[in-house]
Amino acid sequence: MGKFLTDDEYDVVVELVNIGVGKSAASLSQIANEEVLLSVPVLDFLSLQEATKIFEERLPQMLTGVSQEFSGFFSGKAALLFPESRSLDLVNVMLGSEDEIEIDAELEEEALSELGNILLNNCLSTISNILNKPVKTLLPQTFHSMPNKLTAQLAVEETPDTVIMLLKIDFSLKNRDLSGHLVFVIDFNENGSFKKTIRDYLIALEAS
Repeated sequence: MGKFLTDDEYDVVVELVNIGVGKSAASLSQIANEEVLLSVPVLDFLSLQEATKIFEERLPQMLTGVSQEFSGFFSGKAALLFPESRSLDLVNVMLGSEDEIEIDAELEEEALSELGNILLNNCLSTISNILNKPVKTLLPQTFHSMPNKLTAQLAVEETPDTVIMLLKIDFSLKNRDLSGHLVFVIDFNENGSFKKTIRDYLIALEAS
């Protein structure tokens, strides 16, 4: 897949996401009362087919996720993903419980949606504030998926020419065997102002 950003633009996008996710992780750390560890963001430009292949290679066979659609100077979906088998563990973290408690489906969905709201919305709003560009977000949605169905779940519109910017970050709770992934899928066909915003931000940095 072709190169859509210069090296400087690429570095700015990674740094912005790093800052946004760092603030989100701090919020999760307060809830879980333990340190949240983050990987370095990985940024790729992919076709839907390439993204599906990566998801199949890197993610568990069954996933629970929380997605949030956003629009503005860039549009797409952000998602929090983790193994379906560990979803209740994550809910217990959200509820502040050290031991497993019985959780019904409605409570599980509410807790996961709140987690998605904390992590995803916090990250998007941080990026929006740094760039001084508004971003509108919809309410988080919980879902269950297999890796080969994930692009259909996260791509707002699928066309043969769609190119997505895939940002992937792994996170884990330091004292628990619990980890997940943050994924941002941005459709470049819908984002003519994205590159201009990043370019203008770079120019402003160089002038300051």
